[in-house]
Amino acid sequence: MNKTLQKILDTRLWVAHIDDERGDGNSIIVTLDKDYVWDDERDCGVRGFDTVKEVEMSTRLGGVIHIRNTK
Repeated sequence: MNKTLQKILDTRLWVAHIDDERGDGNSIIVTLDKDYVWDDERDCGVRGFDTVKEVEMSTRLGGVIHIRNTK
């Protein structure tokens, strides 16, 4: 796994899994912890990204929120 993706996985506790499928012609798939969702899509905890930079920026707090804050 890319070093930056591994760092995101290790340090952002709300990120449960990252699957880099770019070698197969797909995206980088990010799965959030069950208690988190994307701020702009509050019923979704899985998203595909084209670049590592997009993953890094989108998984920051602010782009991801705890589900208790969606009510």
